[in-house]
Amino acid sequence: MGMEENRKMDLDILINSAVEIGNRLGGQKNPVDQESLYYAEGLGQKIISHIISVRHLYHGQQLTIGANRYPTQIDFASIAILVRAAMETYLTLNHVFISATENEERRFRFLCWHLAGFLDRKDFEPKNKAQLDLINSERESIDRLTHEIQSSPCFIALNKKQQGAILKGSWRIDSSWGTLAVNAGFDEGFFKQQYKFLCGYAHSSRLSVIQIQQSRSLEKQQEMADASVGVAMVVLAKFMFDYIQLIPALKEAQNELEAFAIIYVWKTIGERLEK
Repeated sequence: MGMEENRKMDLDILINSAVEIGNRLGGQKNPVDQESLYYAEGLGQKIISHIISVRHLYHGQQLTIGANRYPTQIDFASIAILVRAAMETYLTLNHVFISATENEERRFRFLCWHLAGFLDRKDFEPKNKAQLDLINSERESIDRLTHEIQSSPCFIALNKKQQGAILKGSWRIDSSWGTLAVNAGFDEGFFKQQYKFLCGYAHSSRLSVIQIQQSRSLEKQQEMADASVGVAMVVLAKFMFDYIQLIPALKEAQNELEAFAIIYVWKTIGERLEK
């Protein structure tokens, strides 16, 4: 069996494991903080959705419209964009729920991220009464979150510029995606190189356009897709490992998960890769 087949098999195992973890959880949450765990679950669902879409594209698609059948292609550009989204989602989950060592800091990070979500649409113009009621409700939530954030020792310890940034929705404060990646266990050089490559497709960089133009054959498209899919598998494995540690019921049963070994292998691969 070739490397490509092994990669596809491992990808399917990881996806099946993610689904199994969700089924095993069966609605159980951490009783200490039900609210934040609801959003951790949502971030996980977002990661899995992106990776499932990557899986569809990675196996190649042949479009048929009416009597027209187009050549099979592997849309490696869209794969790169999806992997970037999955990576950022994982780094968000790790930053908000995992990498903080103290409960106070973990709560503070969640509140900052939560507030930013409300601020994203606080200036939207309501079109009907239902939307107006929602905006008024969210303004109350903004006031409540702002008060709790300002009362946190973590907020008080920051300088005025950082405090102002948080209250305007900058939940990462001064941290770049690179900083979040290092905190999540990635090599800094590896992450910056991979992230720049993935962003090139999202931003339509000159290099990404050239690579698309020069990758006409299915073999070349496969080669271009392989690198992004490898990153996707690392992201999915690291997410599952973190999520298992986050939920007590999962952590207690981790040795019962048939694919836990392969989750750990791909997590470790990701943390050992260097530029």
